[in-house]
This record gives sequence, structure tokens and C-alpha cells, in this order.
Amino acid sequence: MSKYSYAVGFYVISIVACAVEQKKPPADSDRAVAEAYVAAWNRHDTVAIDTLLAPDAIHEDFAANFRGKGPKAVVAFMRGIQSTEPDYKWTVTDGIEDGKFVALEWTWTGTYTGPDPAGKQVTNRRTSGKGASFVEVDDGRIKRFSDYYDLSSFFR
Repeated sequence: MSKYSYAVGFYVISIVACAVEQKKPPADSDRAVAEAYVAAWNRHDTVAIDTLLAPDAIHEDFAANFRGKGPKAVVAFMRGIQSTEPDYKWTVTDGIEDGKFVALEWTWTGTYTGPDPAGKQVTNRRTSGKGASFVEVDDGRIKRFSDYYDLSSFFR
């Protein structure tokens, strides 16, 4: 094989390698970051919330009509949840990531005191339900965390 053949072969391989779409590799697994966020909620760990969320992160809980920007707003929301359901447990049951987004399925259980979705006051009511979250992670920190579930189903 001549030097020319090697040069052409190297050139072709270089072009093919550059043409392949590069997907962003998950930073330390974006799913692991999302699951660490759920674990921080379970521990009521506000310091971890500060480190896992980007400064301008958005957390949306559509059923609770909450949209908070930044760790401070999320911590205030977490404390509100703790006041009505101090023993909540948020458990990830499945998930998938694609290099930009993470989707989690989860269950939530707890003992609730406060108004139910119909407005009736309940005390020490066991609740449980299922939901899903859609998470965007960038450089190892959460940019957006959106929860989707049917709140009334938790009280059936």
C-alpha cells in the first residue's frame, strides 16, 4: 500500500468520524442527579437541594399549582409539604435518560393532615399515589423538574 492510500484512508475515516452525531454524555448520569434530588427531598435536606439545583432552576408541581424558580423557592415549597405530610416518602420506581432529559416514574406515600382536594379537613390520613417527573439536567445540576400526577387519586 502506498503512502497515498494511507493518507486517503485516514482522510475518509476522519470525515466519517466527524459526521457521526455526538450525543451529550450524561454528566455522572443525569438520572443519578434526578434521583439524588428525590433522595434529598426524602431526607428534608435543604443543603443538598441547593447543590443539586441550578441557581435559576424551575421546579413545577402542576397538581399542587406550584412553579418555583431557584433553590430558595423550592425549599419553601418543600417545607410547606413537610408541614402537612411530615412522613412523606417519594420513591422512584423506574426511569430513563437520553443525554438531555430524564423521565422518572414514582410513588408517593405519607400521612396527611390538611384540606383534601374537595376542601374537607382530614387528619392523619394515609395517602399514596403514582406520578411522573420530567427532568432537564445541565452540567450535573437540575435546570427543570416538572411533576405530573392526579392529586385526587392520592385520597381514594
